Amino acid sequence: MEQVAATRSELLARRARLDLAIRGRDLLEEKRDQLMVAFQKAAQHVLAGSGELDRAAAAGRQSLALAEVADGPEAIRSAALASRRRIELSARPITVTGVRIAEIEFEPVGRGRFSRGYGAINGDPHIDQTAARFEAMLELLLRLAAYEVRMRRLLEEIVKTTRRVNALESVVIPRLEEQLRLIGSRLEERERQDRFRLKRIKERKGTRLQETLP
Repeated sequence: MEQVAATRSELLARRARLDLAIRGRDLLEEKRDQLMVAFQKAAQHVLAGSGELDRAAAAGRQSLALAEVADGPEAIRSAALASRRRIELSARPITVTGVRIAEIEFEPVGRGRFSRGYGAINGDPHIDQTAARFEAMLELLLRLAAYEVRMRRLLEEIVKTTRRVNALESVVIPRLEEQLRLIGSRLEERERQDRFRLKRIKERKGTRLQETLP
């Protein structure tokens, strides 16, 4: 254990450090609770979106199968190549319960029939429906990815905050409490010794006074 001086000033200093450690722990616990609420909200979005994504994927596969039957695989591949494009993503910094997070942003994925590259002449209702459903699925996937990024960042902060709370609860606060008990015990022992010495001095003075009396 760290050596501490058994003095009144050191006792007051350790009490102040203990009060600060307790307040810090309480604030960190409050922060962790807020982080957990934000994490749970993001998780709810991901959970709900996962079911929606499964349904969108099933609908997309069904439309693709119908389009292949109606128009043939070659027409599907041709339309897919014609409508291929790059989707630009960007990251905007936001703050959630004091934690900086990169919020993923993107332009709407869905396009109109005449904006997909294969044109109205080669377009077909089955192909259009398939393209629309896969665009919707992709946009949902990007939204879910943004929430998953938020969840990972919040989880990192929750773990870090929990470690700090545990360090305060398991190490710092018990150590300061033990130091306070040790200093208090030493001060009490010193006071008892001082009282005993003072009592002995008074007794000796009384004895000497009686010896000098006629």
